[in-house]
Amino acid sequence: MSQTLNISDVQLFNLLKGKFGEKEAEQFISLIKEKVEETFENKKSTLATKDDITELKIKFSQLETAIAKTETKLILWAFVFWATQLGAIFAFIKLLIK
Repeated sequence: MSQTLNISDVQLFNLLKGKFGEKEAEQFISLIKEKVEETFENKKSTLATKDDITELKIKFSQLETAIAKTETKLILWAFVFWATQLGAIFAFIKLLIK
């Protein structure tokens, strides 16, 4: 079970000031704040908006349409191939019968 430690800037500064000194503690806290804000911005930019979802739905619909057209073409070509093969077999049998 993970617990979040909540600590204010002042508390953190007071803890670090004794170990590192005032200037280093301030720099460390500002570095932490900068990294937290950067991480927050990165996560915020990865969230999808309603416009993004609508755009994805449109693209998905277009993809479904393209797949359906391709499927239709494949079925047509398969029929043409098998009809041609059947014609060739009948022609070959007709030649053998004569």
